[in-house]
Amino acid sequence: MHILAFALGIATLHFSIPLHAQTRDTASWQLFESAAGRYKVDFPRTPVAKRGTLRTEIGDVVSTRHTADSADATYDVTYNDYPKDGIAQLSPVKLMDTVRDGLVYQSKGRLVSEKPFALGKLTGREAEIAGEDGMRYRIRLLLVANRLYQLTAMARPPARPDEQKFFNSFQLTGPAPP
Repeated sequence: MHILAFALGIATLHFSIPLHAQTRDTASWQLFESAAGRYKVDFPRTPVAKRGTLRTEIGDVVSTRHTADSADATYDVTYNDYPKDGIAQLSPVKLMDTVRDGLVYQSKGRLVSEKPFALGKLTGREAEIAGEDGMRYRIRLLLVANRLYQLTAMARPPARPDEQKFFNSFQLTGPAPP
């Protein structure tokens, strides 16, 4: 139960982003690189950054989020740095299950699909959640050492080609987190 509460704290960060309408052409997508996050990705415009610390039973989790809107969707990359001792208490499968369950709970929706995905030699998890609010949340989770990356595309159905562009553009840069 405590782990679920922990996941809900993380999930709240992601579903609290409103969907804003902005006029943007898909050709205007731009590469964004986060040196601290050790990743790069294409966003529809320059993302807004937010950072916070969550106090959990396994220690403080530092969370950094970069979010950008297109005309009809919101794209988000969040990375959460877990304390090394704390994350050692959870298996990667259990951590991803807990985060996924927290996101479903937070959206008051249901899990539509889930499958593994690969990024080089790393394996992560992709899920689609249908929210009670009619939103469609497509999420990718990737654990690298003690850092969990969460990529999210949020929009009303149907799926958009730009979602795949966003997910496919994500690349890790530099060494694993310290």
